[in-house]
Amino acid sequence: MHHPRRCESSMAANIKPSPRLRRPHSFSVPTRTKASTNGDKSTGINGSGPSERFFRRGLEGSERQQLFSTISPVYDQLNDQLSFGMHKIWKRMAVKWSGAGRGQLVIDLCCGSGDLTFLLAEAVGPSGAVVGLDFSRSMLDDAASRQNSNASANINWVQGDAMQLPFDGESFDAVTMGYGLRNVSSIPTSLREVYRVLRPSCKAAILDFSNSADPLVDTVQKWMLENLVVPAADQRGVGDEYRYLRPSIERFPRGKEQERLALDAGFSKAVHYEIGFGFMGVLVLTK
Repeated sequence: MHHPRRCESSMAANIKPSPRLRRPHSFSVPTRTKASTNGDKSTGINGSGPSERFFRRGLEGSERQQLFSTISPVYDQLNDQLSFGMHKIWKRMAVKWSGAGRGQLVIDLCCGSGDLTFLLAEAVGPSGAVVGLDFSRSMLDDAASRQNSNASANINWVQGDAMQLPFDGESFDAVTMGYGLRNVSSIPTSLREVYRVLRPSCKAAILDFSNSADPLVDTVQKWMLENLVVPAADQRGVGDEYRYLRPSIERFPRGKEQERLALDAGFSKAVHYEIGFGFMGVLVLTK
């Protein structure tokens, strides 16, 4: 009789590091022969996501992918400048809340240029392994190039969809996602996929902007995005892409709604923490 591996006892051994992009079958994680979206393909929660106001209907996926490919050359510099370096602290908090530990096999969804992925590699050590998954090849190329300074990191980069993960169920000891849940076409579908690939008793930590219910926080956040973020992006030629932020945050479920959606996806516990003066949030999930 098969007994699922529990989070606290799992090990990831004999996995070789590679700075190259790899297809899932080259990584020793069980992969799905037939991936399924497990449900709804609508935008946002029920057909009214940020794409409705920013992307052309029917082309949301490809245009969202193009957006992140366009900003990839300046993504890291803008993050540092616009958060005054605080994004590094928020990402360390997310990794800690994910419970990633030595010898584990973990995954960073919507990994972008790899900040969270590299922090996960530190957490699991040389006896563990990390998958960094993103749907933007440009972002993955950037992440893989940064691995030169993290040569010992046991990381495999995989191009894939956070709503249709190319891995079997109960494959990972921890999951992180940074600024990705707000951008998927279907939040419930993505949460169900996170639940599916986690092992029993394990955790996921999802970092993103907070759609705060506090009017003061919301007003300040809006002012900062319109008067600091977009002008700074304009200087680097990607202002139009960063104008997407505000409508995407307005459509993003608030903390309590995120908790409800996660519980509906099957998680036994879901807690949303507001951090960064309420401008950011981390959704911590337990399977």
